[in-house]
Amino acid sequence: MPDPTTGPFGVDDEGVRVPADFDGSVDVLFDDHHAWSFTVHRGDDRAPAPGGSALVGWPPRMRGWLQGRAEVRLLDAGGDDAERDELWRGEVALGSGEGRIAFVDRQGIPVMIDKWGLLQRPFSGRGRGVVDHMVDVTEQILQVMRDDCGLEAWIAFGTLLGAAREGGVIGHDSDIDLAYLSHRTTPAEMVGELYDVTRALRAAGLEVLAKSGSFVTVLFTAPDGGQGSIDVYTCFYVGDLLHETATVRQVVPLTAIEPLGQLEFEGRLLPAPADPDRMLQVSYGPSWRVPDPSFQHTPGPEVTDRFHDWFGSLMRQRRDWERALASGAAEAAREAEPSAYAAWVLERTAPDDRLVEVGCGSMADALALARAGRSVLALDYARYGMRPAARAARQEGLDLRFSRMNLYDRRDVLTQAALVARDRRSPGRAVLARELLEALDPDGVEAFWRFTAMVLRPGGRLLLESTSARPAALAERRAELGGGRLRALDPRRVEADAVAAGGRVVTREGVLDAAAALAGGPPARWRMVVEWDAPPSSRGATATGAPQRAVTEGRSTT
Repeated sequence: MPDPTTGPFGVDDEGVRVPADFDGSVDVLFDDHHAWSFTVHRGDDRAPAPGGSALVGWPPRMRGWLQGRAEVRLLDAGGDDAERDELWRGEVALGSGEGRIAFVDRQGIPVMIDKWGLLQRPFSGRGRGVVDHMVDVTEQILQVMRDDCGLEAWIAFGTLLGAAREGGVIGHDSDIDLAYLSHRTTPAEMVGELYDVTRALRAAGLEVLAKSGSFVTVLFTAPDGGQGSIDVYTCFYVGDLLHETATVRQVVPLTAIEPLGQLEFEGRLLPAPADPDRMLQVSYGPSWRVPDPSFQHTPGPEVTDRFHDWFGSLMRQRRDWERALASGAAEAAREAEPSAYAAWVLERTAPDDRLVEVGCGSMADALALARAGRSVLALDYARYGMRPAARAARQEGLDLRFSRMNLYDRRDVLTQAALVARDRRSPGRAVLARELLEALDPDGVEAFWRFTAMVLRPGGRLLLESTSARPAALAERRAELGGGRLRALDPRRVEADAVAAGGRVVTREGVLDAAAALAGGPPARWRMVVEWDAPPSSRGATATGAPQRAVTEGRSTT
């Protein structure tokens, strides 16, 4: 058995070592379970490792699983299974070294880390009933799009690849892909068309998550208790160039798509492009028949920049924050004592106020406030932080509700704000935001103030907590949090935005320290309370405690 710490190949707590000149794709198996695949090329920027090797670090989402022992195998990912070379095999102890490493979720479903660094439940580890259910939902989506929207969709990308190769799902894949050809002539019209599709699918009882103006995902719970998803993409022509999602911009004859044909997929006939071989070459190259679990689309800026300008992105930084929220650190935060911010909120709101937390993250504060007897609505666009907290809220009978809200999706923001504003079950209302504004792009900040103004226009208050720091310190903090980008946040700009949104700042804490932080001092946490006055007809006894008329400045106590 080779020593896992020596030689050109190896595995340790930091990652996988490969020869410095290695070029190719590798499957990583733990006790014969395929847990991850990666690709490296000569000339890639790789961390040096002992023995003339290069280090390919573990994906952040994977590190939480690497506690215990396992026989690790590194296999050449190219070629057929029977012909693949074993590059290395060894028994390793990672992290604590106690027990066996098992990539299995709480439902007992085998999981793997995909090419994006996200946790997935591959088809190879799920039962026949899961696949059948996914195909059932696929047929429902196709029917709704055909009958209600007049659009003919087809299986695409990895699903088309599986149908052409094997007549079914690919073992390391985890979802189903659909595409349709839009004949609208402008991006704005195409966005409107996809919103029509979204409304029709929701009217049919399906949960739909918008990811851009040309891409949505249908989410559902599979029979094994895990999540299932089906992606729907808009395709279109500009001249002779076919555009598929944000990965393809090539000359493809319309006859490669229409008229649609059929391919067998899991024992059923599903619509497919007229020339599957041509469409698969466009997406995966001429070697599409050779399996490569680590394959990633690498479109150039001539593709990605166009799609971003035309359709935007409704999932900016979402993968980064979801990785952070799914980590062991986030789980620990949910079980921690209430934060100082939660205690501060309790002191400045009335017991019968409705508390609306925007950017609830790990849910630690929302749970603490609900456990203190408050009514809480928690909003976030990262999908994974809410699930453990939802289980805890149900078990404890807490008045804690959850909903996704995407501050980069203006329709979503306006809809959520209208729903919250119409809910008058509580006499008072407060919006909470902690460490949110520094994580948003400018359009997300603008949407936050629009949401807050709509929710608090009948009267209420906003309680903010943020951290200001210079760029170098923000980079260190991002590395510690493991989430998305952070930006320098000046509380003076925040106050100006609050006033422009119709609010009035009544309390400031720590803003002088924040100014010093932006000038080069250590990172500083600051707080602010902003009030919206109720319209004259509804004024009376305030429901959020005694109104504060004097603006106060103080040091943050945290």
